[in-house]
Amino acid sequence: MYFGCNVCFASLPLFVPTIISEMGAFTTIQSNGLSAPPYVLCWIAIVVCAFLSDRVNLRGPFIVGGALIAAIGYIVLATQTTVAVRYFGLFLATQVFVSVALILTWVGNTHATDSKRAGAFAILATGGQCGPILGTNVFPDSDKPYYRKGMWISCGACLIVVIMGCWQMYLLWRANRHLDREYEQDGGDLSGNQSEGKNEADKPFRYIL
Repeated sequence: MYFGCNVCFASLPLFVPTIISEMGAFTTIQSNGLSAPPYVLCWIAIVVCAFLSDRVNLRGPFIVGGALIAAIGYIVLATQTTVAVRYFGLFLATQVFVSVALILTWVGNTHATDSKRAGAFAILATGGQCGPILGTNVFPDSDKPYYRKGMWISCGACLIVVIMGCWQMYLLWRANRHLDREYEQDGGDLSGNQSEGKNEADKPFRYIL
């Protein structure tokens, strides 16, 4: 998931002013100014989704949702030629950064100890940072003005996040069921009533979906 996000994370911020200027309706200075509003909306979305994901104790649906919206944005950018429609597509495409922020949080939520968490972040950074190697090369000058190849590659990267996010949620849901069954067999009561010899600290670690 982090690899897929980083394909977009490394390419989109670098090329947004160029993509806007190649629409043919704006000067270079205007293009730089118009690159800011999509990121303002993205920042608001990150804050709102981070707050809501904490409130409902879920990460996966917000990660998948952000990546899916971004994929739609890239499809718009890859298939449309109207300036207003393509600019709207940029607002959707930047929502992939919601997924970037929450993936980092999700890694911490899926490991019970600090040592496991540290190892997971090291693996995440090592594998995920291969994404920018691809991302910085998907918008060559030969593809302007629409950069369709780069848009489709970025769309595919977002769909990888969607598919892997759904798979991760399923695996964690299955793992939680297994942990619950083990706890109940040992005499625990997940309804909140404490059985003899059991206390709150004995409850198994549960993965956040």
